[in-house]
Amino acid sequence: MKWHPRTPLAWQNLTHNPRRLLVAVCGINFAVVLMFMQTGFRNALYDSTVQIIENLRADIVLASKARYSLPAQQRFSLTRIYQARGCEGVQAVYPLYIEAPQAVWKQPRGKGAPIRVIAAEAPESVFLIPGVAQQVAALQEPGTALMDLASKRKVYGIPGSKEPLDRQRGAELAGRAIRVVGTFELGTDFANDGNLILSTANFGRYFPQRARGHDPLDVVDLGVVQVREGADPQVVKQRLAEVLPDDVTVRTKQEQIDAEIGFWSRATAIGFVFFLGTVIGYVVGVIICYQIIHADVAEHMAEYATLKAIGYGDWYFVGVLLAESLYLSVLSFIPGVVISLALYRVLAQSTGLLMTLTPVHAALIFLLTVAMCVSSGGLAMRKVLSADPADLF
Repeated sequence: MKWHPRTPLAWQNLTHNPRRLLVAVCGINFAVVLMFMQTGFRNALYDSTVQIIENLRADIVLASKARYSLPAQQRFSLTRIYQARGCEGVQAVYPLYIEAPQAVWKQPRGKGAPIRVIAAEAPESVFLIPGVAQQVAALQEPGTALMDLASKRKVYGIPGSKEPLDRQRGAELAGRAIRVVGTFELGTDFANDGNLILSTANFGRYFPQRARGHDPLDVVDLGVVQVREGADPQVVKQRLAEVLPDDVTVRTKQEQIDAEIGFWSRATAIGFVFFLGTVIGYVVGVIICYQIIHADVAEHMAEYATLKAIGYGDWYFVGVLLAESLYLSVLSFIPGVVISLALYRVLAQSTGLLMTLTPVHAALIFLLTVAMCVSSGGLAMRKVLSADPADLF
């Protein structure tokens, strides 16, 4: 007996009207892109905020106990750095300085823009940012800085480009002339539009009022602790916590990153807003997909009733609608990924945010897309299962 393959009814139902299929894919694709963008912004909030920590050559990070997030201005005494250097298992401790409220960058013949200024003792030993270590010598000259090419366009006017630095001649920082002698790429976050790296000596000259009449370098934003080879960072962290007063927090690098992300996700409404946007995208997709599948079912009710009359059971129709849902999810997800990647790239170039699409995030959106279409198919399935062959006669 010759075997004949079963007619792919689900695929035929979807493709017999190409125009309707295109409209269906575009509608669901809109929901997919919406979920991608909301997830992208949410992850950019977290990833961009912790970029500065990610790019520190640190095993342990010291911060003021009152500092609830990186953009906050709570600082601690430089004395804590000296105390930490004497702790057993510590290889080196470097002070890291960050200034944002008083840092205003003014382009030549342009308007002032807020910026974040970063400085560190021995930057070649502190930063993991590519290219910084090779430009440390130039930073030692008075009035010099490295410029972040990944900043927003309104700050420097040339983010992401390799145009000559002489375009920045005549620029000012905090009302004083400054000369750009090199570049790096770090990126912005939701609190800062751009970055500069200075030597600690230049940092003190540009922001003398940080310590209220004292040496501006006497107050530190973060402490970068490097442990000795073979030492356990958790053990050293515990020792530091015992040695240092309780006005500073002692965390491993990953713990500091987790604490920062936790603050933005739990203590602010921003993370919740982007999560809610993803949920709205999912609900919109369910509604659109349901309307599409329901219209297809209504159009073919007579055929479904005929199949029931000749002996096809309910599980066959369940399989058909689930197959249609899966086809729609795949056909909508693929262009959604392509469009989202293009939008991510445009937004990353224009804003400096870390708009990246990881395999984990892509898999999550794909699962949401499948769940969106399958749940819609389940809602429309009731009409098929209620089809009565007697209605044909």
